[in-house]
Amino acid sequence: MFSQGALKDAFPCQSSPEERVSEPRTQTVVLLCGSQILLKSLFDKDSDRKQAGRFVISGKELHGEITLDGPKTSLYVHDKETFNLRKLLPDEGITGILHDLTKVSLFDCLLPAVPGHISRGEEQYFFTNIFPHYILHGDCHLTPIEKTISEVSFVIDDASTLFYDFDAFAHLTDARPFIEQLIRANAVEDRVKPGPNPQILYFTGKHEICSVDTVVGTISISHNLKLNPWGGPKGVGLQNVISVTTAFKEEMRFHDAMRQSYILRLYLGLLVGRPQNVVNLRIGVKADDADAPIYLDVIQSVPFHRNPTQEGEPPHPGDVLLDAITKPEEFSQVTANWIARMEEWNDARMRFFNSFKEQRNYTIERMVSSANMFDILPKSAVPFSIELSKDLEAARDSARDSFYALPNTPERASVLSALGWIGRASLKQKVRHRLKTLTDLLPNVFPDILMVCDEAVNCRNHYVHGGEAPFDYSNNFDAVIFFIDTLEFVFAVSDLIEAGWDIKSWMDGHIKYSHPFGRYRLGYSRYLQHLKFHLGK
Repeated sequence: MFSQGALKDAFPCQSSPEERVSEPRTQTVVLLCGSQILLKSLFDKDSDRKQAGRFVISGKELHGEITLDGPKTSLYVHDKETFNLRKLLPDEGITGILHDLTKVSLFDCLLPAVPGHISRGEEQYFFTNIFPHYILHGDCHLTPIEKTISEVSFVIDDASTLFYDFDAFAHLTDARPFIEQLIRANAVEDRVKPGPNPQILYFTGKHEICSVDTVVGTISISHNLKLNPWGGPKGVGLQNVISVTTAFKEEMRFHDAMRQSYILRLYLGLLVGRPQNVVNLRIGVKADDADAPIYLDVIQSVPFHRNPTQEGEPPHPGDVLLDAITKPEEFSQVTANWIARMEEWNDARMRFFNSFKEQRNYTIERMVSSANMFDILPKSAVPFSIELSKDLEAARDSARDSFYALPNTPERASVLSALGWIGRASLKQKVRHRLKTLTDLLPNVFPDILMVCDEAVNCRNHYVHGGEAPFDYSNNFDAVIFFIDTLEFVFAVSDLIEAGWDIKSWMDGHIKYSHPFGRYRLGYSRYLQHLKFHLGK
């Protein structure tokens, strides 16, 4: 993880983006040794967790050592003379050159107010331990405010399930008709004779799985191979990981690039059914004197990790919401449209993903949050106002005039605030509006789901405003779980449908229980029956 140029060979960068996009979609069988892409660092991790070097903090050069240890990652620096840590500005980073000449940049650093001090006799030195949230590792330095990042790439742990390119790698069942031809092609027929049971393993040679043009840039999903092509008595080997790369339309600052990669990972996690752990992460930095970017490993001291106690069974390819392999056009359309309105939907979607990451951990706080995310949807997604009758408008205006004439008290202000909300869409009406996107397409699949959504908002109101509950939520928490699942399902599904998702096709597939939405679909009738029992229906 900490070797020089750690991810230089980890992603397909031998060809330009234009060449990768123009690869023929027809698959061509290529021998095991035919791949030109090597994957060293993703499989052969460097066990060395410490690296010493020279580091610059606010213009002062110091001796130091980086220790990689997750949340205990640190940079220890020391010098014979004191140094001022307060000079490091928020938009500055710490740069260094390790003893192997690798360049590192440390971002979002937590520093003590003053360095420590040790003396003995006439000898003394000053020291401090610094916690960096990010370490950039490679062949150039970078500052947080430089707008030079041209691409970001990452590997997620469920990529092979989400992008289930099953036929890209295979074993030829009967290799006898082809083995002699392959031996001749390898010019070894004078010393190699085929046996009775020859074996051929192959990769089709099509590295790019799919590509999507978005408002941010071009997203490409690709195979990356590591192989042992030389053979011998130990055999040959072929391994693969799938990477996701965004080539930005315009160069970005570091934190902007990280945010875009984070948003994409959230989206892919929604498609596969659970938040994604990042296996590898790197950025490409535009170089003035080179055609290709300079690639830097990005090491996060506190990366996201799913809580294994909250997980169910691993994701299954049949449960994935979008199939990029057999339906690349739909995947591209939905992905591009979903990302296009991220800025407008950011607040509400972040609420959703904060709830979604809890997976099978259900709490009252999650119940409230799953309802509130509808309230902060943009005006384009929900109705802002509703039409009132003339009598109701007159009554509201008359009441407002009466209360305006009273002395300014908290009670007066509360009533005027409530009157101001008359005519605006309520939370229940906003949820109903989003639900209509689903029920217009599938009017009979989820019977009484309108009633379920209304009861879910009633439950939220009970925990927020103290409204009367139709039954004991605490002792019948299965209903609260059903409410949470319903609200999250309606929120995300209506969003995807508007982006172009063919939910009917997904519903007609072989849905299993590995995706939360698959579990919701298959268990809906039972959940509904239990809720009606609690409601006395």
